[in-house]
Amino acid sequence: MSSVWQRFVVGEARPQEMSPLLYRSWQRSREKQVDYQRVRSNEILPAPRLLQRCQAHEDLVQAGKPVLPYLYRFLEGLNNIVLLCDNEGYVLETLGDPPFMSKAQQVHLSPGANWREEVKGTNAIGTVLVEKAPLKILGWEHYVLENHFLNCWAAPICDSRGEVVGVIDISGEAGIRSGEERLVEVVLMGAKLIEQNLHLSELLRSFHFARQGIEMAGELLREGFIAINSHGIVTEINQAGASLLGRKRGDIIGRLAADVFGNKQWSFSGHASDIELREEHSIISRMTKVTDASGYTMGVLGLLNTVPRESGEQLLWVGSSDVTQKVFKRAEKAAITNSTVLIQGETGTGKEIIARYIHQMSPRAYGPFVALNCAAIPATLIESELFGHTEGAFTGARKGGQPGKFEIAQGGTILLDEIGDMPHNVQASLLRVLQEREVVRIGDNRSRKVDVRVLAATNQDLSSRIDEGQFRLDLYYRLKVVTVEVPPLRQRMEDIYDLVPYFVQKVCKAAGKPSLGVADEVYTHLMLYEWPGNIRELENCIESMVAMAERSFLTADDLPEELRHSADKLMVGQHSLLEQQTRQAILQALAKTEGKIAPAARMLGIGRTTLYRKLEELGLKA
Repeated sequence: MSSVWQRFVVGEARPQEMSPLLYRSWQRSREKQVDYQRVRSNEILPAPRLLQRCQAHEDLVQAGKPVLPYLYRFLEGLNNIVLLCDNEGYVLETLGDPPFMSKAQQVHLSPGANWREEVKGTNAIGTVLVEKAPLKILGWEHYVLENHFLNCWAAPICDSRGEVVGVIDISGEAGIRSGEERLVEVVLMGAKLIEQNLHLSELLRSFHFARQGIEMAGELLREGFIAINSHGIVTEINQAGASLLGRKRGDIIGRLAADVFGNKQWSFSGHASDIELREEHSIISRMTKVTDASGYTMGVLGLLNTVPRESGEQLLWVGSSDVTQKVFKRAEKAAITNSTVLIQGETGTGKEIIARYIHQMSPRAYGPFVALNCAAIPATLIESELFGHTEGAFTGARKGGQPGKFEIAQGGTILLDEIGDMPHNVQASLLRVLQEREVVRIGDNRSRKVDVRVLAATNQDLSSRIDEGQFRLDLYYRLKVVTVEVPPLRQRMEDIYDLVPYFVQKVCKAAGKPSLGVADEVYTHLMLYEWPGNIRELENCIESMVAMAERSFLTADDLPEELRHSADKLMVGQHSLLEQQTRQAILQALAKTEGKIAPAARMLGIGRTTLYRKLEELGLKA
């Protein structure tokens, strides 16, 4: 404990050894009546409110997601923790060494805790928010004694307008250790990377809005609602056009079209009735609002993944069940490692989405993601696809040769989908690549170093394939360093309430139809079905229902016949079981009361009239 701190807390005006910044912060802590011995009133958000706050700062969270694992790589062995905080001092995300994270939790240096100066006294997070400059607070420089075991480095995160939107912090145990003098540089680098991600998101959003504004201007011009001269000035607009823009004609005429349309967040197509207000979603995730039993609104993970594919199509994971969230939490943990990951799950469960999510959450997120379906490539060509070939290596070989998927994925991630179908001879070559981290093109004798993260996916039981002699045991153990099990739809049935409206909207939009409603009875039937084809089968089911629907909403009559009959049969079976259980309970009660109705009814918790009616329905005599 420093004598400087001791002299200050006992009332010395200003010890000479103190820096002006530290003195200002200690003064503020004293004025806010922070207890210098320990924090007496910690401010900790419950999980629902933390999720809600993460939703409110989604841009910051998403900008920081790839940066935290990247910074953590510089800190391995130093027993530190990296924290992302919002502009009010709340910790949103953490990543660090488990031993120190346990110690940090003792003073609530963990998600949901608030580290403003008026709550925690002088500390790196709270003091950065006040001073708006990077700094370090080492050991005794913390105002509160219980935080003297901490060394902290922090820097502000600013948006494109220069406003502080958050703080990046690195904390460890007090006491200078090797490498700690560089942590100021590391935390500054982290802040700059997050700021760049934020600025990129803003640019993409601005571009998207501008493009939508151009589209709308074009539609209004084609419909004859508006006139724009060669200088880009609106010279005329009719009342219908002004109504579509939500403004008065006089406020539009004479203004630059760029000003009128530049920031519109909605697009127009065809006719006035086709206006669609568009909600903006982030590239990786968004939070949807749900309400608990008490009416309190809390954020829950909704569309967890929006991933552009090479074709321009987007892969989505839709669902917010507890099972879904556990899968993504495991995927996030796997992402920060550089280990191979084996993703297992039935056909149609979304294994490729999980693979892309792992890639996006990893330090390799800015590198390429290359996927190869081992079952879709002929056995004679798969080795060439993976490792490449030289000119003339075989009949049909490309002139000048061709790199394989491993070389194309350099610095990024490769997904070997349907790995269970990989030919046995290629498995030996793959094992060598995993061990040596180098490839040799077919027809070549020169090896090429590759730096690639390998993910594998399969819907098969690889243990059975090993017993059958179809899969190498050594390759299996090399691939399953980390495993992620993707659950079938029947194990996350809650997600049906998210999936059905999503697929209905998607199919209706593709078919050019207005979106349809869904009757409750449809969900009842869907929840009783086993879904052996998983998400793909559900999507096909909804597509069929939308195609055949004759009303403005879907009912049980629109269900495919096979599914409807299967659900009806199960409901009949459940009804029979309930009837059998009811009969048994009544007979037991009557036996215990020697056939007396009133005491039997009391024992069953029902009225005498109800018991008489049940006896009649079940064909029993009183």
